[in-house]
Amino acid sequence: MEPEIARKGDKRERTRAKLIEAALAVAAEKGFVRASLDEIAARAGMTKGSIYSNFEGKADLMLAAVSPQALMTSPRYEAGAPLKRQMRIVAEAVVALLPRTHEGAGLRAEFQLYAMTDPELRARMARTYEATFDQIEGVLNRFYGDSLAMPARAMAVTMQSLGMGFLYQHVLTPEAVTPEVVIAAYEALAG
Repeated sequence: MEPEIARKGDKRERTRAKLIEAALAVAAEKGFVRASLDEIAARAGMTKGSIYSNFEGKADLMLAAVSPQALMTSPRYEAGAPLKRQMRIVAEAVVALLPRTHEGAGLRAEFQLYAMTDPELRARMARTYEATFDQIEGVLNRFYGDSLAMPARAMAVTMQSLGMGFLYQHVLTPEAVTPEVVIAAYEALAG
């Protein structure tokens, strides 16, 4: 009985993988906005119902397709370290991503534009960012409280925006976005 369950799970994962691959292929040819679920299903050799059996809709499918392409940091925090040191750790995590910025840059940029025009996807991404802001705000308040140069929430939004900005700017001007520039900017947030 258990091997049958495993095979079903494997089939679902294979189906999702084919749909994601097809979504990326169609989006690469036509763009995210013009990529239709009918075309994606046909490219995958499936029906549109297969998409709805595996994803909530186009926004969910496109998010699943692009998520592995995302450039995300996971800076480790040092308990008891001064804020300037913590900001350097965050900066170093951003710097570690710089060499990967050209890989899939067009896809990521187009996806961001698509997300801005799709209310469902924009709301979903906003919830994800809000959760990130909540987490960073909590850490900042817990460890640095009143010593921050701005409210913790504003600092969290600034840190995220600064990182995203550096990653996109590095695609355009890699010689200008150096590790030294990134580290200096984050350390300046420490006040």
